[in-house]
Amino acid sequence: MTPLAHTCPAFRGLLGILILILLGEALPPHQDLAAQSPTSLALRSPAGPIIPGISVESHRGFASVSVTELSRLGWDVMGDETRVVLRWGGGEPVLEIRPGTPYLSWGREDVHMAEAPYAMSGRIYVPLQFLVDVLPWKLPLHFHYDPASRTLSFTPLGPSRAPNTDGAARVVVIDPGHGGRDVGARGPGGVLEKEVSLGIARELARVLEGDPSLEVHLTREADVLVPLWQRGELATEWKGDRPAVFISLHANAMANSRATRGFETYFLSEARTEHERRVAALENSAVEFERETERAVEYADLNFILQELRNLDHQHWSVFLAQLVQVQLQEIHPGPNRGVKQGPFAVLTNALMPAILVEVGFISNPQEERLMVQRGFQEDVARALAEAVKEFFERYPPGRVP
Repeated sequence: MTPLAHTCPAFRGLLGILILILLGEALPPHQDLAAQSPTSLALRSPAGPIIPGISVESHRGFASVSVTELSRLGWDVMGDETRVVLRWGGGEPVLEIRPGTPYLSWGREDVHMAEAPYAMSGRIYVPLQFLVDVLPWKLPLHFHYDPASRTLSFTPLGPSRAPNTDGAARVVVIDPGHGGRDVGARGPGGVLEKEVSLGIARELARVLEGDPSLEVHLTREADVLVPLWQRGELATEWKGDRPAVFISLHANAMANSRATRGFETYFLSEARTEHERRVAALENSAVEFERETERAVEYADLNFILQELRNLDHQHWSVFLAQLVQVQLQEIHPGPNRGVKQGPFAVLTNALMPAILVEVGFISNPQEERLMVQRGFQEDVARALAEAVKEFFERYPPGRVP
């Protein structure tokens, strides 16, 4: 008797997703792909509907799309029927697709799809899942799929993220703390720090991208684990020779006191108090989730890095940015202003620019935990941070204003 998985494509797809869930590497909830059998996928951009839509095929029992169609969504498509490399807007991320394997290489990560890409008639086809699940998951600021209308909405890569050739742009790198299996702190009601930091980061990116003089990057745009050391390296690479700032977003926690509340902003230096040492240890504990254990050793002693930081004069400007953030947050935050603090934060060590870590509140406090998941609060925090960034760049880089 022929196994059901061989005769029923829908069952095979569901079985594949079940296996991925059991392995702990599955994509977000699947967008009803079994019901996806249209001849095209509707497209919408900020300017309105795009005609025609994306052409959808069904050669192997599941909906698929030729990779050549992806160029209509801003992807550079290069390769042949054995291997295709995709580059978003000529920059990052870089994807590699190979027929016959459901593993999609997304930068330094592997994304597992329920079905494998395949070659036919000189073209490579990817499962429709790539458009309706993977892109909205990995690039949520630019792609959104509505299963009710079967419409993919996308925002092209704007000028604020395009490569700058005259060196005049200023760069803002937003770092949503934690991610993936590193959930960060957990509130008494179950709210996770990684979710709060990503929500505020997305709002901040949205606000800042409205300023054409700013180039905005996020170290992660989805619930994935990015090594602490890599975050600063990415920021420094994106910065190049231009003025830039690095803002790492977090939610604080006090295990023995649910009453503690308020907001505070840190810069990189030695910890002076027991509280500063505790917060630094809490945020640096993310290293235990990383696989690059040889890098973890580098976090143990920051004396050399701290000395180099002083030589580069980034510390002074980091303090100034932290002060501006505290002033702006005080206008919208119901908790007390706990002031500017300092500590040896691993995530700030190799971001060679003014860099701060913002604790937007105490997730261990029930009232602030409930506040952090509110869309209005996240928008207020994002606007406050954006105002601080804009005010900072009015005086930075050195020599602009005494």
